[in-house]
Amino acid sequence: MHVKNLLGSQIKTVDAAATLAKAAAIKSFDAARFVARLAGMSALLYVSLGVTATVAHAEEEVTAAKTGYIALLLPGHAKAFKPAVDQIRAGVLAAERVHGGGDSPPLRMFDTSDKEEDVQAQYQKAVDGGAVAVIGPLTKSALNFLADSTDLTVPVIALNGFDATTLPQGKLYSFGLGVEADAAATAQLMKLDGLQQVVVLQTGDSIAQRLAQSFVAAWRGHTGGEPVMITIANPRRDAVQLKAQLAEVSADAVFLAMDAKAARAIRPFLGNERAIYATSQINPGRLPATTLIDLAGIKYLDMPWLANPTQEGYELYDRVRSSSNDLERLFALGLDAWRIAAILSAGGQLERLDGVTGILSLGTDNIVQRDMQLRTMGQPDGSR
Repeated sequence: MHVKNLLGSQIKTVDAAATLAKAAAIKSFDAARFVARLAGMSALLYVSLGVTATVAHAEEEVTAAKTGYIALLLPGHAKAFKPAVDQIRAGVLAAERVHGGGDSPPLRMFDTSDKEEDVQAQYQKAVDGGAVAVIGPLTKSALNFLADSTDLTVPVIALNGFDATTLPQGKLYSFGLGVEADAAATAQLMKLDGLQQVVVLQTGDSIAQRLAQSFVAAWRGHTGGEPVMITIANPRRDAVQLKAQLAEVSADAVFLAMDAKAARAIRPFLGNERAIYATSQINPGRLPATTLIDLAGIKYLDMPWLANPTQEGYELYDRVRSSSNDLERLFALGLDAWRIAAILSAGGQLERLDGVTGILSLGTDNIVQRDMQLRTMGQPDGSR
């Protein structure tokens, strides 16, 4: 109204001047009137633009408040976890850059220490601030503490496996790279391959024991049978005796519950009469040619990110590959964790997702299953 009155006053003044002016001053008058009108219109336009900008800014703030975000909850303040945290974070950021945008929630980081109470506090801070999904925690102890102490109100994609002490919650999901899951998947593969009797060769370290226990449990579940167990305390010393031990066993397959170093010492004494399986533990990355010869023929399951590194679309992540397959697996874990979080935060269902860690689906008890690819050590098709 103020702008309208201002324009009316200017026009009346100009009209009065026009009545009293002489014919010789008409051109000057027309110019003055044009300038006056232009000034009034400029004032009106300025006010209009200011109002529009204010409204637009307010709308952006409302939209941002409604959108929410995906929270990344990792032990960034714990030096022991730094290598893992760096790779997972890089994967999450790469996934957001490639697959985000549009209606996808933005990403926010919440670094914690390795103390469970700190993880719980940062989770609460993230949710109170508007998180619509949480990626993390990373450790099993933090996962169990969070499940025990907190009523989870948004999807939480824990980057570790559940155990017997984990308190189930409807919005708590497990997505990890545990060796137990790999061993169980290998047992299922061997059953599908038609194998009947298996010998499990295990070394004495803790990871080997976990591999063996998980494989045996899965094999029992699939076949009802009991594998033959042979423990190798010292692979280099005991490998020579292994051939004689296997000759006394009626078996059509061998499962190696061990890492690459132990498998390399044992493999030459196994012969080729039986199918030999292992997990991705035997391929830590960029093995020398002599090691590949020693490990030749061993079958194992691995994620597409490593099984087919040149697969179309992977170049979008702009990843400079490291020499460590363990680090690459963590990067891939971050990639798929973000995609899972984006689906669940939108109320979607994880029925089938072609991820870089495998074909993903939601199994029982909110555990994300990974259908991986079969590889054979020493083959010239890139399956090394």
